[in-house]
Parts: sequence; C-alpha cells; structure tokens
Amino acid sequence: MRLAVIEPTPFGGLLHYATQLADALADRGNDVDLIVTRDQELAGRAGGASRRPILAAGAAPTHSGSATLRRARTARRLAMTWGRIAMETRRGNYDAVLLNGSLDLALTATGALAVNAMKGHTPVAHVCHNVRPFDRWGGGDLFVRSSSTLRLLKRAYPSFDLIFVHGERCLREYEETWPPTRLEVIPHGDERLFADEPPPPAQEPRILFFGAWRQMKGLGVLMEAFDKLSERQPEVRLTIAGATVPEEGQADKVMRWARTHGDRVELRPGYVPVDAVEPLFAESRVVALPYLAAYQSGVAHVAMTMRRAIVASDVGDLATVVRESGGGRLVAPGDPAALAEALGTVVADPQLADQLGARGHSHTLNGSSWPSVAERVEGAFGALLDERRDKETK
Repeated sequence: MRLAVIEPTPFGGLLHYATQLADALADRGNDVDLIVTRDQELAGRAGGASRRPILAAGAAPTHSGSATLRRARTARRLAMTWGRIAMETRRGNYDAVLLNGSLDLALTATGALAVNAMKGHTPVAHVCHNVRPFDRWGGGDLFVRSSSTLRLLKRAYPSFDLIFVHGERCLREYEETWPPTRLEVIPHGDERLFADEPPPPAQEPRILFFGAWRQMKGLGVLMEAFDKLSERQPEVRLTIAGATVPEEGQADKVMRWARTHGDRVELRPGYVPVDAVEPLFAESRVVALPYLAAYQSGVAHVAMTMRRAIVASDVGDLATVVRESGGGRLVAPGDPAALAEALGTVVADPQLADQLGARGHSHTLNGSSWPSVAERVEGAFGALLDERRDKETK
C-alpha cells in the first residue's frame, strides 16, 4: 500500500509515535511517506518511511511571550498546516492517509473537517489518543467544555473513514461520547526510539515524574503523596521533569513546593530532548503516573521500554496496560495515601522494582511492539480498502 502518516506537531510524544509507526509500516513493505513539519526534532533520524518535512514550522517547546501572542501564532500556524494537509491528502495519490495529531482545539477540529471534505476518494484515518480532549487553558476542568469545540468534534470524528483507539476502555468511552464511527483497537507501541537497550537498575531510591506539568496528570496528588512518604522514608528522592505549561497554572505550585524540600526534590522544568530521556530514566527506580484522567500514556511505554517499574492511577487503558503487563502497581486516582504506600513499597525494594520493570519490558516488546501495531493498522486499512473495492464492483 502507498500510505501517508501525518503529524503536525514538531516535537514530543505525538511526533515520536507517528515516526515509529510510519517506519514500522514501511518495514512491512508498504510505501510510506511521513509528512511532518520543517523543524521537527527527529530530522536526523533515518527510517524506512520517506521523510517529507513540508508542514509549517511549529512553535518551539518554550512558553515565551504573552498568552495572547502565543495563541495568535498558534492559530496562524495551524491554518497553514491544515491547508497543506488537505492538499497533500487530495493530491498525494495515496491508498490511505493516517492522521495522527490532536484534535483538542476548535481550529484542529475545523482542520480535520476540511481535510475530510477535500479528500476525494482517499480514505483518511485518525489515531484518537484522547477520546475526550483535555482542557489546556487552566480553567479548572480536566476536559474541554467549549460547546463550539465539542460541536465541531461531533462532526469531525464521523467524517473519518476509520478511527484507531488504544484499548477497550477507550473504545467503550468513544462509543458513549461521539457519533458512530468505524473503530479499531491497536496497542500503543514501544519506545525504543529513546534506547535500544534499557539502562542498568538505578542505584538510589528515586521516583520520576516525566512529562508536561498538566492538571490532568495529578501533580498535586504526587506532591502530597511524597510529603507522606518522606516522613517514613526520608532517603527517597523525587525528580519532576517536563514542559511547564504556564496556562494550566501547575508550574508555580510545583516550584513553590519544591523549594521547601531541598535536595530531596529535583526539578527539571522545560521540554526534555530525545537524547536526554534515557539518562533521566536511568537515574530512577520507579516512574509515577498519578493521573487524574488518562486514556493511554506514552510515558508508561517509555518506562516499560526502559525496564522501569510503574506506579499509576487506575484510569483508562493506562491501567489496562499496567495490569496486563504486570509492570507496576495501580492505585485509585486522587488518593495521596494510596499513592505514597505504593511508591514507598516499590522504591524501597530494588529487587521488586527490577521484577516489575522486567515484566513491563517483556510485555511492551512483544504484545505492544511497533511491528505488532503496524500489522494491526495495515490489516484495518486492508479490510477498509477491500470493502470499497467490493462495493465498486457490485
């Protein structure tokens, strides 16, 4: 098949996902174009898919300038990006197009509608990483409540020929939330992009929180849990690393709290580039995912790829992969006491942490590897195209 995988974000987990999936599809013998931004962070990474860096340059992973100016720049870039995506979809002579990205803004939902209105006979699929979009403006709600955005999404999602989701929980919630659509469940994929082999076990009892400092990720719960844990196990250390997301208001709270903890808490604010990820995980014995809501998590798959134990909230298909892999412990979301207890048990026991990490590592390289994801995606596209050919011959 001649396929296009499109990712309009120039850095971060969505780009990493699209790149690894495109290469895995190419490794199965498909002719794959990976359509990305001109300034994407993986520009030097070779792979089986043909790189086409033709989308408008993205915003750098910083948060300088006023919120109004950042939003204006984002709007201008998105308009240019989605116009080019629509043109490439229609004119690219592809058997199918896979649109990754995120449809959590009115502008991106509008862009998706435009792509599908102009696609002609080319089937277009979307990887729906978050069934309900998370709020990104710090209004106190976990999920987007904008009526205009939600109305647009109710039109955009069924305009796709195929939607991929990351688990049965996601599938059920999608069916409860959005109009009927052709759905397929696929695994998330491993994260060997960051390291071919996992680092050796960590030498100190260090917990890692990795990723953007967003409200839905439960940093407040983690801070309270760490305070409880420190009273019992003062030797435990915590690293919080990732982009600060000023609009959501978490950064100031985290920084004020960390200043009262001396060397027990290390902050690494700012986007973590690809080559700095493996050393960060190498220092840590357990990875905390105290999310208040989630569907799936690239961070969990990085942790498993790095052979690190996980302590996560029992939310979405994040919980499913932790439970099925045996790679960690699950706690109720929003429960600092339970989180402290689970983190304390794992971080204090190097043998237990290594056992959990080994189970997760085995799971993600077998049942959730990129070859297995690509096989499922290719099969779903093949079935869709076969049905179309059957209809055309009748």
